[in-house]
Amino acid sequence: MELLTQIQKEKFLSISGFEFTFSKSKGKFITPFPYNNREWELSPWNFTYIIEENTGNLICELEHRMTNNRIYGWDKLGNELADNILNKHFTPHI
Repeated sequence: MELLTQIQKEKFLSISGFEFTFSKSKGKFITPFPYNNREWELSPWNFTYIIEENTGNLICELEHRMTNNRIYGWDKLGNELADNILNKHFTPHI
């Protein structure tokens, strides 16, 4: 079973800097390529993702100790998700 649509995989890459090759609906790793920036030379960011099983929505968080976290999410068609959906999984640090 395919966890993400092609457009969601592209969104995942654009935020995490890595191709989606996972078989789990949630995970966390450190990315040295936030926003898929291969020239990033500063410290890496924490990247966390969740795929909602009932909707197929992809929700991602980029977090760094030096700045506020950034939360993103897309439905299966690549449409951005509303804040109330994003904030069910991640709390914005303001």
